[in-house]
Amino acid sequence: MKEKKKLFCLPYAGGRAEIFREFAAYIPEEITVIPLEYAGHGMRAAEAFYPDFSAMTEDMASVIERQLTEGDKFALFGYSMGSVVSYEIAARNLLSRQPDYLFLASHEAPGTDWESKGYSDMDDAEFAKAIVAFGGFDRFEEKFLENRHFRRMIFDPIREDYRLIQEYCWKPVEKLSVPATLFYAPADVTPEKAANWQQRFAGELELIEIGENHFFIKKYPKELAGLIAERM
Repeated sequence: MKEKKKLFCLPYAGGRAEIFREFAAYIPEEITVIPLEYAGHGMRAAEAFYPDFSAMTEDMASVIERQLTEGDKFALFGYSMGSVVSYEIAARNLLSRQPDYLFLASHEAPGTDWESKGYSDMDDAEFAKAIVAFGGFDRFEEKFLENRHFRRMIFDPIREDYRLIQEYCWKPVEKLSVPATLFYAPADVTPEKAANWQQRFAGELELIEIGENHFFIKKYPKELAGLIAERM
């Protein structure tokens, strides 16, 4: 009987569970991929947005805990903002046991300053242009902001997530002993900034360069899935 393995995937700011669909198609069948959905996003659009980052972290931990069974080997895969959520779940011991592995991607280390912390102070048009430059919107025109569906399903979730990540404040905790890998594109997160994640781990953190920009999961889902499957 093969060992059960579960991979819980946490999206980037404004992202839905469906962003992991193509990536999941390349994961071997012995690993169950479980994409998570934040409140107010995607299939949970009817729910209220989180009041703060801690509420989001605690909610995600609760969702994960409900899907764990005794003997499961499991890992967390956080993409961008999801990396910080995954780290906080492990660092604050919010689960009944620690994950067997942490996969982090496309974000700077907790406790350091990141440029996006100023995004939520912008007005809607400025914010949208910043997200376009970042690669978050494939296409945007200011008239989209007048569209109720665009705002509620796409724009508002991104704004809310950036509010949460701006208000997030890292609190010193014991270094994690969980094995971990950080995937990053040097043009997005510099090697020096990627290396700052090492300060949050007791063991050696594996750093892997991949892709050309923040959203390398869109262009390299197969490569990313292969690297993760190898380590699980």
